[in-house]
Amino acid sequence: MKAVRKIFFYLTLSLVVLIIAFGGSVILFKDRIIRQFIREANKSLGTPVQIGRIDVSAWQGFPNLAITFTDVYVEDSHPGIYPLLTAKTISFYLNPLETWRGKYAIRGLKIDQSETHLKIDEKGRTNFAVVKEQGKTEEKSISFDLHKVKLTRTTVVYQDLQALQHHIFESEDLVASVSLNSNVYKIETKGDVTIGKIGIRNLSLLEKKRFDIDAVVNYDDTNKNVSVEKATLDLGNSVFDVEGDYNFKKTDVVNVKAKGKNTDIQTVLSLFPESATKKLKAYQSKGDVYFSLSLKGEILKPFISIEFGCKNASFFHPDYKSKIEGANLRGSFASPSPTDFSRAELFLKDFSGKLNGNRFESELSIQDFEDPYVSLKFKGDIDAASIQNFYPIDNVMDLSGEVKADITLDGKISLLKNKTTAQQVQATGTLDLKDVAFASGKQRIHFKNLNGSLQFNRNDIAMSNVSGKLERSDFLLNGFLKNVITFLLFENQPIGIEADLRSDFLDVDQLLTFGLGESGSKDFGFEIPTDLHMNFNCNVRRMKYKRFSPREIKGDLLVKNKLAVSRNVFFKAMGGSLIASGIVDAKNHKAIDVSSSFKVDGINVDSVFYVFENFYQDFIQAKHLKGQAIADVSLEMALNENLKLYPETLTADIGVLIKNGELNNFEPVQKLNRYIDDETLNHLRFADLRNDIHIENRTIYIPQMEVRSNATTIAISGTHSFDQQIDYRVIAPLRSRKKIDPDEAFGAIEETGGQTKVFLKIVGTTDNYEVKLDKEATKKKIVSDLKKEVKELKDAFLNRGIKKKKEVELQKDEYFDWDN
Repeated sequence: MKAVRKIFFYLTLSLVVLIIAFGGSVILFKDRIIRQFIREANKSLGTPVQIGRIDVSAWQGFPNLAITFTDVYVEDSHPGIYPLLTAKTISFYLNPLETWRGKYAIRGLKIDQSETHLKIDEKGRTNFAVVKEQGKTEEKSISFDLHKVKLTRTTVVYQDLQALQHHIFESEDLVASVSLNSNVYKIETKGDVTIGKIGIRNLSLLEKKRFDIDAVVNYDDTNKNVSVEKATLDLGNSVFDVEGDYNFKKTDVVNVKAKGKNTDIQTVLSLFPESATKKLKAYQSKGDVYFSLSLKGEILKPFISIEFGCKNASFFHPDYKSKIEGANLRGSFASPSPTDFSRAELFLKDFSGKLNGNRFESELSIQDFEDPYVSLKFKGDIDAASIQNFYPIDNVMDLSGEVKADITLDGKISLLKNKTTAQQVQATGTLDLKDVAFASGKQRIHFKNLNGSLQFNRNDIAMSNVSGKLERSDFLLNGFLKNVITFLLFENQPIGIEADLRSDFLDVDQLLTFGLGESGSKDFGFEIPTDLHMNFNCNVRRMKYKRFSPREIKGDLLVKNKLAVSRNVFFKAMGGSLIASGIVDAKNHKAIDVSSSFKVDGINVDSVFYVFENFYQDFIQAKHLKGQAIADVSLEMALNENLKLYPETLTADIGVLIKNGELNNFEPVQKLNRYIDDETLNHLRFADLRNDIHIENRTIYIPQMEVRSNATTIAISGTHSFDQQIDYRVIAPLRSRKKIDPDEAFGAIEETGGQTKVFLKIVGTTDNYEVKLDKEATKKKIVSDLKKEVKELKDAFLNRGIKKKKEVELQKDEYFDWDN
């Protein structure tokens, strides 16, 4: 026993001496080891290397010798100064005995906080050709016999400017062990890898996806072949089994397959670009969801094939009320190249399930993603609220009702852009609406009680008894939406509406608010869309616009090229009826041209003044007037985008007959009593009153007219400007000379046929005017000149109207023959 203790003591003492000697020798020969290692390393490296500090340790990797480089910078092989590798520390673990003999066999490697940038430029030159070529007879002092490699906090960036690829990989902790057998390296790897992205052209895949890796990879150096013996990638609760190989002896060829186990919809969606699946990433699934992928062919353009689907699965969002149950799907995607989708194909087959208990069936195929040919079938009875509750639609709220759909679409989508080919795309089927309701947009515009049928016919939709309410307005539509699919799929495409409208009530105040925006807001403004073409016939029982409430409105509306034309619009209002035609030219939205002509029959004059708010003046008001007007009116004017009149642009001819007229308590007429001496001027009742009034240059021109009233017969003429300057001339019988000073009235009194007439004028402004004698010697010529001026202005205006009418007639034919 005593001998055993001695043997153990001497062995321990020898080991301690050996360790101390080993450590001491490392300290003593540290500089020589470093110089020799660097000298031998420089023989193999062809690019500059910068190292902040070098240290040798006998204990860090005991029993191996550790050489540690700190603050490492390795330059790449491209022209210029760019890093290939930067690292906080790189530790090499060497066989100490061979190191003493000048042979550096690296058995282990540890790299911490590193970034590696691998790059291939436009000419196919790599930036990682940093190892010098050595002759066959040249002896290598540094060799690799790696048994363990450890990477911590590392990033690898790969960029291929020829193939337009950009990949980023990161790892917090990755360990690999390497063994060699008959020139085949067996590499066992374990750890985590986070894929920053797999970038191929404009496609970015697997962004910020973290995998836990457990893999066995064999590398055959003779045949330049990397084969995956087994590999599992853990992504959340899902596992992907990977197998295959990569050979680069002659050409770079890959053949890899990945198959998912325990996958769910979140896992599958996470493999696709976040931009395409952002709105779906919160959805969850239960049941059997499967996914597999294969890559085969040259590494630059491998054939990619994906199969996915589900069996009796359910899909739902934890925050929403609806879910799809009993879902089945067989899906596949294939493309000859991950960078060229011109021959890619996507198939969704036998897609069926129940959305909140309502069954649906669908199929979809897309061929050629750059110029897609789409085939779609969908059939099902859908509760509208369940759609909103399963996948909320932007700017749509409170969706309810029922939709019965049976539709198909088949054809190349690009054909829809041209009218000569659009009909080659087949769209058929129907959408039946039952009590559908929803609110839309920032203003929460409410649509209610939507019923009817939409029938698809190629690029058009036929509306059959589509009825509903838009806030306080109701409608019933029959007709066609032309070019509608093209309009919905592409920007700057026209849409045609050819329909009959029936309505019991239209609230135009409210509709204009929706169309123009809230008054005073930035969005407020009238505009006729360039891509809107319309042929509309309407029959409306009642309408409301401010104080204007017409009834039995009938007429048409044509819209094209920012021009709206209406012919023979008839309605009843203000105690009478009106028939009108007009043109609205909105090509310049800041100066909207309006031309109109209309006939008035029996409209109450006081109602006109009330409806139009006394035309925004208080000189003569609705309370002063009574009577029924019969008139022919032609006018032109320009409005701004807020539908406010530019007063200087208003030109009008008004041929008017007023029956049973009354003028009550009108102050200027009352002031005539000083000269006429008739108390009934407070309440004038007159017979038929005719005149041709003209408006132009911000002025109303009133030629002389004779007013036969219960009090007297008066001749009136004059002008009334928009800034309320008035200049009226009155000729009235003089019944009593006692109230007039003969000297003052000299030149303003005339004897004609035994009757004495007094000439008066009302001049000033509507707020400050005076009635006085008109003593100008040319008083008759003034009236004559006014008649002549009005006639000249009227003739010029009528000529412009004839020309514009002809221009409108030229645009009536082939109204929906637009160019796509």
